[in-house]
Amino acid sequence: MAEPVFAKTLYCRPCLQRLSSRTSTRNFTSSVPRRKHGALSSFTPTSSPELDALLSTFRTNIFLPAHLLKLQQNLIYRKKNRRLLTDTDEPATAKIGNEVHALKPLNRLTDEPSTSKSLAQMVELCKEGKDWVNMVPFLIELKTAGRKVKRPQFEKMVRKMGEKGGLGVIIEMARRVEGTGMRLGEIGSAQEAMRGAVMRYIRSEQNEDAVREAHKFIEAIWELLSDERHVDRPSTGKKASDPKTHPEIIGVLLWIRALKASLLADNQDANGTVKRAAEMVLAVWDRDEKPNNTNNNNTGDDENTTNWYAANKTLIMWAPVWHGMKMARDIVGENTPLGRELANAISLDLEPMLQKAQRVVAQHVGEDVTRRGLVVYDELSKMAE
Repeated sequence: MAEPVFAKTLYCRPCLQRLSSRTSTRNFTSSVPRRKHGALSSFTPTSSPELDALLSTFRTNIFLPAHLLKLQQNLIYRKKNRRLLTDTDEPATAKIGNEVHALKPLNRLTDEPSTSKSLAQMVELCKEGKDWVNMVPFLIELKTAGRKVKRPQFEKMVRKMGEKGGLGVIIEMARRVEGTGMRLGEIGSAQEAMRGAVMRYIRSEQNEDAVREAHKFIEAIWELLSDERHVDRPSTGKKASDPKTHPEIIGVLLWIRALKASLLADNQDANGTVKRAAEMVLAVWDRDEKPNNTNNNNTGDDENTTNWYAANKTLIMWAPVWHGMKMARDIVGENTPLGRELANAISLDLEPMLQKAQRVVAQHVGEDVTRRGLVVYDELSKMAE
């Protein structure tokens, strides 16, 4: 059990008289209570005034109360104590860590913003890498305050962070999983982390530095997937999911290893990492369960199907695997047993599925509309030429 954190708290005299029925001849009385949450996290300025305001509101109205003692929480939430907190002559304060906070009346219904709506707003407002650095302390404080983040929210957050330059913050969130609650064992978050790295590379200058950045990130995610803290623990009756057994996850690992060998090592696999990744993905390659089976990918047999969303997701998920296998086949040798297995997976499974999905999604693109799946597929197709 962690050692309790001690902090000095200042109570104004009227508050003490009202809450604990004690009298004092001093304006302020000090005590040394136990605090289980420690100091209140601070946020760095961002590129968006609106985002700064949102972070400030959460810090004052949600995170600060979670660090207060029960008596202090009663003071700020109970309507009958409002007068005590609006006395400008003797303001009520609480010292948490090295920071003194003024206490103000709060109404849970009107003063506390929605977690889900606010997270969605934050994701949209974060435009630069420096904006994302607040996400780790924000998530930690959310958990302290008893606010839960749902899986789809984590998935969207991870995807956006990957696309907008927050790869390092994703790693930090995963490494501090006890505080942030972001588990890569939940397959959606792992998938989005990998896809985000692919998108980040595609939208970069695709130079050597970009390859190294993507490689460092993907290898770090792969290593974290073995961390016991990220093991998926579903509710009773549901089957646990291990991302390290999913071919679309291993396929991205193969993609970046093969890309690095192709662009930085003259197509040589000196340490055998490409070969090992290719063997891993083929070891879990079940042809009956691959997306070329229309019962599984839901792109439908009719190319005019309106289910373009599923087809778009198919392109995002499997185009990197296809490209990675093509590069790996050339690296290990087309005429080797491993090379022939890769060629079969490419020609029998991936290419028919991707071509079909591309046709479906292409019918739902307008002059001002782009689809993420088509961007990934088109860019990787050019790279594969």
